[in-house]
Amino acid sequence: MKYYKSYMDKQELSPDRHAKLLRLSPGVPVGRSTKNRWRRWGALAACCVLILGVGQWRLAHQPQTAEGAVVGTKDTYGPGETSPDQSGFVVEGDDGKLMFPMLPAINYAERDTSLDAAADIAFPDGSFDQDLTKEQIQEIFWGAEGGHETENPKNNSGDLPWMLFWDGYTITGRATYDGEGKLFWLHIWGEHPDGGEFTLELAPDRLPLSDLVEPGREVTEVRGVSVTGWSRSYDRNGDNVTDYICGSEFVAGDVGVRFENVGSPFTVDSGDGPDEMAAARQFNALLVNWATYPDQGLHLDHLLTCDDIPDWRVAEFSSLAQARQEAEFAPYLPTEDVPGYGEFYGRLSYQEEQENMLFVRWSRGYDDVEVCVYRGGNVSYHLADIKNPASYDVRRYQIPWCDSVPEKYRETVSSPAFRAEDMSREIVEARVLSYRDAGDSDGPRIQFDVLHPDGTLVSYRCKGLSAEQVWAMVERTLE
Repeated sequence: MKYYKSYMDKQELSPDRHAKLLRLSPGVPVGRSTKNRWRRWGALAACCVLILGVGQWRLAHQPQTAEGAVVGTKDTYGPGETSPDQSGFVVEGDDGKLMFPMLPAINYAERDTSLDAAADIAFPDGSFDQDLTKEQIQEIFWGAEGGHETENPKNNSGDLPWMLFWDGYTITGRATYDGEGKLFWLHIWGEHPDGGEFTLELAPDRLPLSDLVEPGREVTEVRGVSVTGWSRSYDRNGDNVTDYICGSEFVAGDVGVRFENVGSPFTVDSGDGPDEMAAARQFNALLVNWATYPDQGLHLDHLLTCDDIPDWRVAEFSSLAQARQEAEFAPYLPTEDVPGYGEFYGRLSYQEEQENMLFVRWSRGYDDVEVCVYRGGNVSYHLADIKNPASYDVRRYQIPWCDSVPEKYRETVSSPAFRAEDMSREIVEARVLSYRDAGDSDGPRIQFDVLHPDGTLVSYRCKGLSAEQVWAMVERTLE
């Protein structure tokens, strides 16, 4: 993941698009609280296809003090990690009762990873997340009757059904609801101390939305349910070890399912030694077997609605004048439209204790001028040291920055924040970057953030404007 984040630091995306992509990944701080913003593993690698070669922008801010030390509280927890308000648990069962069940024969089509392409998931306005308790996760597999408490140890011993073979996995889960409190989708993560991991996505009455376009799958009928399966093997994290990945998706009853696992907790001997792909496929088939079997399946009735809905508001604007009607944002917005840029778009996004952001954009062909004002929520940034131009002056470095910028300056060279009282035209000039991508247009690119005394953070991403024009835009907000 760290190699991918390093790459993503150099890409150009609007804050709106940026937030959508980063909501798909654990551990990446963005403008809204990441404690409740996460999505399935591996999504960032797919999003890479979306943005190859489009620029040199930093995607995520991260809070720092003037001395450069990261501040704040850890509020993002991945599989296997737990926080005081997150109910992760290690699955325990009775190994003495385990018997390998008869598994359906599923065709897991082998697929080249180059077939991946990123798609954009549109989350509902006002969507929010809730951590799942152990009891809620158990009810997904046993229903309201609570099979783990019944007198049927052959089928239901342990924390979760033994037929899943999840013993030893650390399980965490979260549900995502729309702005009206209706279940949008649900994730369960599992991580084994020996290195295996999985992601189970569930949605009511439909397949969970996917951030990938994955052609080349094949369908198998399992007890009347159409199961689409795929598999792939490659070194996904650069550790020189081949990973064996298997996935399936289907709709069983009123629950849509997507299950993807890396590795397996057991081994399969093919006659010539361990067959790790065969083991991964069997582990995947165990979940398919449980979910499609009569009188078992998966249950979401207890999670379909949530009454604890945080306040939220979304508004779109067709003109700068409309956007400036938002009084608390108006002092930080430009006072007039950008000359020569015809197309305007504006959007306000608010959610209680998570986000309060207003974004405006002017477009002219390939050129965009974007201003994003953060007035609350978990806003983060990288403060640059104005006494040390090497930490922010892009004129000192050659592209690609990964080869020319010292590691200690990569965050602030890529996406610096400056205190409002320190801003000057000279700083803006130090941020002028000129180069051309394939299919792109010529012209300067200028990007930086301004931190105002009241804590408001204003992000500027301007393409096609001179340093003088950008400074004029910023200077008005400093008064």
